[in-house]
Amino acid sequence: MIKRLTADLHTHTDVSGHGYSTVYENITAAKAAGLLAVGISNHCPAHPDGAPEGHFRNLRVLPEWVDGIRVLRGAELNFINFDGEIDLSPDTIENRLDYTIASFHEDVIPPGSIKDHTEAYLHAAKNPLIDIIGHSGTACYEYDFERVIPELGKNGKLVEINEGTFRVRKDSAQNCRTIARLCMKYSVSVIVSSDAHFCRSVGQFDEALAMLNSLNFPKQLVVNAGMEQLESWFLRKRR
Repeated sequence: MIKRLTADLHTHTDVSGHGYSTVYENITAAKAAGLLAVGISNHCPAHPDGAPEGHFRNLRVLPEWVDGIRVLRGAELNFINFDGEIDLSPDTIENRLDYTIASFHEDVIPPGSIKDHTEAYLHAAKNPLIDIIGHSGTACYEYDFERVIPELGKNGKLVEINEGTFRVRKDSAQNCRTIARLCMKYSVSVIVSSDAHFCRSVGQFDEALAMLNSLNFPKQLVVNAGMEQLESWFLRKRR
């Protein structure tokens, strides 16, 4: 059973227009939740509420450690078409960030067909600039799970189990269970995230963990179940 996690890499701040807390408030909330690390991953420029590229380039000003919490510099990229293209430059991603999440958002690209979404994720699987596939259970962006999940695993991508999906996209919960089962079947690693848009949600994973535990999901496939596992993933990613 997975009882607790040590890091939350999908959190937004007030730099994203519909985020309502500061970086420091998120760090403080992470510490209060008993986490050891927190990632700052605001929406990228193609989103109407996204930050400009300069925000991500300047994340290096954040200290690596604040109040005993490891602070990681991330971004929630937007898929801007069904070829899987994204909205930050390679230089920013490779030289200024620790990790990236790539997600579909209706404010950026309206949903297409299952074939469209499948092709986008297959392109993403081969894109070295993408590390994590964000909230892919979203119902309106359904894809061929059986075809895509193994490809994500073969290419070292993490599949996100997103707490926010269980709270604001409840029609997507069954897709999340299907995705989790396939990750078990193909030994694909996942990361559990809050997708917090307010600091009190940082480090809150109750519904996501309940779903994984109901499936007896193996702890060793959850990269943020321990700092050693998370650090090992970062080392593999850098190589």
